[in-house]
Parts: sequence; structure tokens; C-alpha cells
Amino acid sequence: MGSYRTLTLPLLSLLGWTLISAFNLDTDNVIRKTGDANSLFGFSLAMHRQLRPADKRIVNIFAIYYDHHSDHIVDHVSQKCNFHLGLYGCSLTEGIKNLETENKQNQWMGVTVQSQGPGGKILVCAHRYQRRLFVDSVQELRDITGRCYVLSEDLTINNTSDEDGGDWMFCKGRNRGHERFGSCQQGLSATFTKDYHYLVFGAPGAYNWKGVVRMEQKNSSLWDENIYDDGPYEVGDEGRLDPDLVPVPANSYLGFSLDSGKMLTKRGQLTIVAGAPRANHSGAVVLLKKDDVKPSMMTAEYILEGAGLASSFGYDLAVLDINGDGWQDIVVGAPQYFIKDGYIGGAIYVYLNEEGAWDKITPKRIEGAADSMFGLAVENMGDVNLDGYHDVAVGAPYDSNGAGNVYIFHGSPQGLKKAQVLGGQDHNVKLFGYSLAGNMDLDRNNYPDLAIGSLSDSVFVARSVISIEKTVTTTPKELDLTQKNCGDTICYGMALCCKQCKMLMSFNNASMLCTKETLRDKLRGIPIEVSVEILKPSTRRKRQSALPNLLPILDTNQDVQFIKEGCGADHVCQSDLQLQYKFHTREPNRDIFHPLPEENGVPILSLSDQKDIALEIKVANQGEDAYEAQLSSSFPKSLSYSAVHKLRGIPIEDKPVICLANQNGSQADCDLGNPFKKDAETTFYIILNTGGISLDTTEIEIDLKLKTTSDQKQLQAIKAKAIVKIQLLLSLSGIAKPSQVYFTGEVKGESAMKLATDVGSPIDYEFRVTNLGKPLQSFGKASMIIQWPKHNSQGKWLLYLMKMTPTGLDSFSCSNQDEVNKLGLKEPSVSRTKREIGETPAKEGTTSLFTDKRKYTVLSCEDGAECIAFKCPLTGMDSNAVISLRAYLWNSTFLEVSVAVLFFLMARVTVFPERKVAQYGGMPWWVILVAILLGLLLLGLLVFLLWKCGFFKRSKYDDSVPSYNAVRIKREERGKEPGKEEMDPPEKKQWMTSWNENESYS
Repeated sequence: MGSYRTLTLPLLSLLGWTLISAFNLDTDNVIRKTGDANSLFGFSLAMHRQLRPADKRIVNIFAIYYDHHSDHIVDHVSQKCNFHLGLYGCSLTEGIKNLETENKQNQWMGVTVQSQGPGGKILVCAHRYQRRLFVDSVQELRDITGRCYVLSEDLTINNTSDEDGGDWMFCKGRNRGHERFGSCQQGLSATFTKDYHYLVFGAPGAYNWKGVVRMEQKNSSLWDENIYDDGPYEVGDEGRLDPDLVPVPANSYLGFSLDSGKMLTKRGQLTIVAGAPRANHSGAVVLLKKDDVKPSMMTAEYILEGAGLASSFGYDLAVLDINGDGWQDIVVGAPQYFIKDGYIGGAIYVYLNEEGAWDKITPKRIEGAADSMFGLAVENMGDVNLDGYHDVAVGAPYDSNGAGNVYIFHGSPQGLKKAQVLGGQDHNVKLFGYSLAGNMDLDRNNYPDLAIGSLSDSVFVARSVISIEKTVTTTPKELDLTQKNCGDTICYGMALCCKQCKMLMSFNNASMLCTKETLRDKLRGIPIEVSVEILKPSTRRKRQSALPNLLPILDTNQDVQFIKEGCGADHVCQSDLQLQYKFHTREPNRDIFHPLPEENGVPILSLSDQKDIALEIKVANQGEDAYEAQLSSSFPKSLSYSAVHKLRGIPIEDKPVICLANQNGSQADCDLGNPFKKDAETTFYIILNTGGISLDTTEIEIDLKLKTTSDQKQLQAIKAKAIVKIQLLLSLSGIAKPSQVYFTGEVKGESAMKLATDVGSPIDYEFRVTNLGKPLQSFGKASMIIQWPKHNSQGKWLLYLMKMTPTGLDSFSCSNQDEVNKLGLKEPSVSRTKREIGETPAKEGTTSLFTDKRKYTVLSCEDGAECIAFKCPLTGMDSNAVISLRAYLWNSTFLEVSVAVLFFLMARVTVFPERKVAQYGGMPWWVILVAILLGLLLLGLLVFLLWKCGFFKRSKYDDSVPSYNAVRIKREERGKEPGKEEMDPPEKKQWMTSWNENESYS
């Protein structure tokens, strides 16, 4: 929304003005009255008007005086101070002290001073007044009960009046002790009800400092009207005195501040508003009423709880009508409110009444500067500027390094608006604004004034200043921003007329003003602010005992209106913006969106490795033009704004949607159009980064709210929710080495186990986690949960876990670490283990050649095994991690079972008993005989077939060896000598025989 455009016209005048209307408080002509040094003159204040015997305007001022003669502190309201024009204090004669029953030293008479109004009573209290018992003895006791006095309008005690005097001591004579009424401290706060019928007292020390509020009256004239049951009324029941009926806990200080009203909860019902600044360590304000059943009891109707720890919420309060709706509102001070590492020191809470529904009201907090104790004093000023709304003064006595400031807030239909700051530095005092009194006209100009106390022994009276009558006219009265009437700009004329009625003087000034086409706020008019500076005839400041004449200050506002297209004949734009949303996924680096699946109407975000998601926004206007239409979005920590993508709108006009985000992307404001036309519709996508989503994120919630300066009610925020399911691309595999193990031996108890090999056969489990997606560090920490079968259903050991070893992790710490090597067994070296296993002979069982009956028992965590869960965080895992477990099979348990199969996560182990031969089992003899005969018959048949095939026939030599005939050839003569010729290499013929030379051949 664009800021207001303000036009200021400085005017100088030497005219003497008369008084026309109130504007603010005069800071130049402030009346100051100073008391004795170190007397705390101005600790408490009250404005009072005396009607009889003469009309006087009085300020009652409380101070502490030191009595040099008796060397003790005496308290009283200040002596009569001859303030000019009827500004007075008063003195209070306390009468003769009865030292046998009371002590008035240091009683703080006047800690509370209240006026009943014009012609009414004065109430003065001393909350440290003491009752004495067993005086001048070792058992002497003193109770700080407190005491109050009522004075007539002329500040005297009228002995003929039932109310006058100091008999207002309701704690007197009650049970003593701090648990009851021994530290009552009645009168720390007191007030008159708005109907002038009751006096209300606060006693914050009663009931172990729970506090008590009491309402009563003493008027015998009511008896003449047959009214006998009109109080007193008390929190805790005046008859029963039951501390359990007090609606706040111990040490709450209920009754520390008081006010009343008859338009707070129900029309015409009297309600007492009581502060309890220490209730529940933060403070509370309790709205009390007469009990409907018990005639002497006050009960809590509503309790307003303080928000800040040790904020002293309820230290002071005021009841007034801020917004002029006829219902009374409440302003509560919390002077010790703070925010860590913040520049805040005190606050006030403004509760605007919603027809008595206080449980539905959300207060507006107005904060003060650091260490200022803003809200220590809160005062109803009345209607200072005569605009029909009550105004408020708030003291911040420690502001400006202890000088103190008073902040003036004007009432309005929207609540309080800061109007002026009165500073203590201008008067060279400390703790300016410690006390306040207002809502009364002291200088008889029909405007309420304000008295301000400090702890610098000074009191100040600030009076309302007056403004002159004015007239501002513009031409034309309405601007059409589509029509340029001054070249390339839009211009309008303005005429100013300042008139002083009594002296018939006037001043006119005319100007031509221009505006820019780029104006953003086209719905509301341009306010024209005119200021006037009054030049004083002399700058010399004179000390005056009389109130000087006040100079006027102009208070004027005029608006230049615009022609509002699309808003109807009444020029009131009644828009009807409608919002729809839908979650989408976005393809990487492409503006292609796919809606998320839903379960029971709730979107499901299955997040794996995508970086962005998209929120589709569809806005339609089914009413008149919506000016400065805007969508405000707030995102959780798991999401951040990235960009915006717009689809083409309806009608054809396609203006881009511009979104502005804050620095960390947690909020974004998107402009929809100015104006967003009637029947217009637009769709766009808000791209959100998912970098903040972790494994702990279960859902995301986005706040969406449409805004417009047009008239549209019920534009409430919409929460866009989606369930988050993170899909991690993790794979888990497991293996057991060996997958089959054997057991043997004899049964042993736990005490006989010394080495891990005494338990049984070793088994190594290896579980591997592989990450195929984004690194786990981007989501958070993942964990592996291992269900370990420790015992069977009878509580006997199954697998004895010896150790756990990680690979690929930065650190490793599983839960239930005490279950690892629970018996503290030692694991022998590898060589020794192999030697012992090799040398240990296996015991043989009973043998049988033809039997092998096995009993299978399948053990799992769901059936037959008691498991222990080990939760092992995968800290620092990148792509893969391995967790290895070394365990030993507990032989003694498995000796009772022939065969068992253990299912352990993804690793399966089969366990067999170790043996040399099969166990014995019987078989009938005839089966054996038939088997032998069948075997012999089959053997005979086989022999017969081989014989028939000639397998057993022997072959003869002549049939297998061929016969040859040899011929002898005579030796021939050779040309070469024997031994000289070359011989062919010997060659063995294929068929050869041998003969002798002496043999003959035929």
C-alpha cells in the first residue's frame, strides 16, 4: 500500500487569535509548582473541583516531609498551596494519635488520592498504617493493615456525614499473620465507582499477598428507601473470608491498581477492574462483579493475562471509551515488559471492547523505549481535542536517561494514535511522568488539562492549546487519473481561508498543485495538511503566577478525492476477491507443473531429489474493482521463495505479477493489479525452494491472505497445507557369514562362559546401506534400526552380540550399547580360535544308515524370539555405509532343537546339529529280503543279456593274425665293394618275419 501524500503549506501570522477548538497540550506555558527538597512532592496526584461554598479547582498533591524535631517521617497531603486561578493543595489534620493501638510513623498518608468528581468526596489512604498489640512488652506485635480517610468536597471532615473520617479499616480486627490480614496494606490503591455510589479498596497484602478487593458504602439514607443489603462486597466473600475464592495465586498483589465502569461486560452492570501485577509471574487484570448468588461476594467474570514474564502487567490501568462506540475500553500498563536483545522498556495493552466479549479480544501492544518504564502511569485525560474520543496519557519516568517523558495518545475509531510527547528534559527534572492526573478543566476554558508529577519535588500542569477555524477548498473536487488536464500531468487547485471569528480577520491563499500518474493509492484521497506558525510579539519569557493567554495552533485536514472507476454510483468499491490454491511439482529447469496426488483431500509431497515445488494461485474478482489488490504469503522455515511464473489471465489484459520477497525468502507480497478489475481472473505459480526440508518435516503450511483497499469484509488468511513424505533413494542389503552354522557340545550356563568361543559358532552379519539420491546431509540424519534376536520365548539366549563395527560413517553410537558383549567375554585371537576348533573332536551320536528326521523351528522377532532394537544414526553418510556385527550362536539353547532357521532382517541363517552318521531308525526285515532278491534277479538278467551278445566269447589267434609266405632271393653281385656302397636307410616293413641262413626254403 502506498504511503499518504502530504502537502504542507507554511503560513506566518501576527494576528491575535481567539479560542476555537482544541488541538494538543501547550509545552511552552506550563505551570510548575515545587515542594520541599527530598519530600517526594508529586508522588501522587488528583484533580478535584469544589462547588460549595465556592467553586474552586484543586490539585491534591502527596508528599513526604521529614520532621526534624521528632526525627521520624510524617506523611500527609501537602499544605495548601495558593495556586493562582484556583490550583490548590490541602492539609489533613490527623487528630490525636493513640500510641496504645496504632503507629502513624512512616504510614505514607496520601499514597492514594482520589476525587469523586465535581462537588464530591476526597479519598486519601495510608497503606503503611500499623495496628499495635501488647505495646511496650516483649510480645509487642504490629500489623500493617492500612487505613483510609474520606473528606468532604472542601477538604474537611464533616462529623455529620456517615462517610467522612478515618474509619475505613476493613482489615482491623481480622485474623493476623501474612497468610490472612496481618500485612493487608489497605489503600495502596482506592477509587470511587463511576456511579458515585461505592468506594473500592485494594489490599494487595492479604492472604499471603494474593490480594483482596473490597467494595462498600456507608450511607444511612438508603435505609429510608428500604435498602439494607447493599454490601459490603469482597473478593473471598466478606462473610466467609475464604482465600480459595480469590481468583489469583499467592504473591499476585490483586488490588494494586483499580478502576471501574458500567459498560464493560453488560450494559449498566457495574464492573470493577483490578490489577494483579505479579499474578503467574507476568501479571493479570481481573474484571470483578457482584456475585449473583452470594450477597457479600465479588467474583471474577474475566481475567486478562499478561504476556511477558515479569512485565508487571496491571501495574496501572485506565477505563475509558477510546473509539466512541459506547462501550468502555481498558488500557493496561506493563512497565517492565521487555524483549531480549530488543530496545523495549515497558508497554501498554489497549483492549477495545467488543460488546463485553473480553475472551475474544486480542489487545494491541504499544511499546516504549528501552529502560523507560513506559506504562508506569496510565491516565484517562478525557477528550482533549474534542473529537468525541477519549484520550490517554502514559508516563515513562525513566525515559531520556531518567529525565522522563509523558506520551499523549488520541482516541479514534481504530484505537489509540500517538499525538504528542511531553519531555522532562525541558524542565530539568528527573522521573517526569511518575504520576498523572487528568480529565478535568482547571483553567475554565472547557478543555481538560493534565497534571504531571515527578520525583524531583515538582508538579507540572499542561493545558490544552487552541486552534483557529479554517476552510480548505479544492478544484476540482474529484480527480480523474485517466484524464491529463495539465499537459502530461494532472493538476488541481486549492484555496485556503483562515478566519478568526471575533476579530473578523481572514487570510486567503490559493495554489495550483500537480500530481504524478504513478500514484498507487487511487482509492483514498490525498490529505492536505496545513500548519500555522504564530510569531510572538516578544521572545522574552516572563515568570507568571497567573496562567498566560494561550496561542492558537491550526489543526486542519482536507482530502482530494479521485474518480473511482468500477465502484458504482456511491463511489464505494465493494470487491469480492476469491482465492484458490493447489500444490504442484515442477520439472527440473522447465516451467512444466504437475499437481500433487492427494489423500483425503490433502496434497502429498513425495520429496526425493527435486529442488523446487510450485504453489498454483488462482485469484478471481467477482465484485467491483479491487484497488491495490495484493497477495501476502508467509512460508515456513522449510520453504523459501524462489520466483514467480504467471499464466495468461482473463480478460486479454496480461500484466505481469510482481512479487517482492524479504531477505530470507520467508515472506512475499505479490501485486495483482491496481485496480484488479471486475470479473478479472489470474493464475500464477509461486516457485518455492525445498532446501530447508529435513527428515523431521512432516507437513508444510503456507499462510495466504488477499489484501485490498477496496471495501471487502471477511478477507481472512488461508492456510495451504501439504503432507511431506520424503523418498530417500536408499537400498539396504544384508548378508550372514556363514549362512549355515552347526552346533554341538554340551549345555553350559552363563557362569561357565569365559571366552566367546565357549558360547558357540561365530556368525558375522554385514548390513550395507547405499544412497542413490541426494546426500543425507541435505535432509538431516537417517538411522538404521536393527532388531536383534537376543532370547527365545523362554528367555534363553539365541545370539550373543559381541561387537558392532561401522564403515563409511563420521561417528557411530547406537542405542542399547550395554547389550553389546553383555557378559564381558573375551574374544581369542584368530590363530588360537582355528586351532581350538580343529582340535575339538565332534561327538558322535547314535547312528542309523536309513534315517534322517529333522525338526524345523523358524524363529523371528514376530514369532518365537525376543528382540532388542538398536537404533544407529548414519551420521556423515555420503554414498554408502556398512555396519558389521560379530555374534556367536548360543549352543546350549540350540542343543534342545534339531534344526532352527533364524530370520534376521535381510540375512538368513540356518542352524544344524553337528554329527558323523545319521541317527538310527528301524525297517521291516522282509523289505530288506525283497530288495536283495530283486537285486539278484536284476543282476542275472544283465548277465544273460551280455552273454547273448557274445560278451563272454574268446577269440582264436589264427582268426585275428594274418598269414604270409616268404621267398628267398639269391645274393647278387654288386659293383661296389661291400661296405663302400651307399645304403638306404633301414625300413621296417609292415609285415616282417625272420629266418636263418641255414634254413632252406622250397
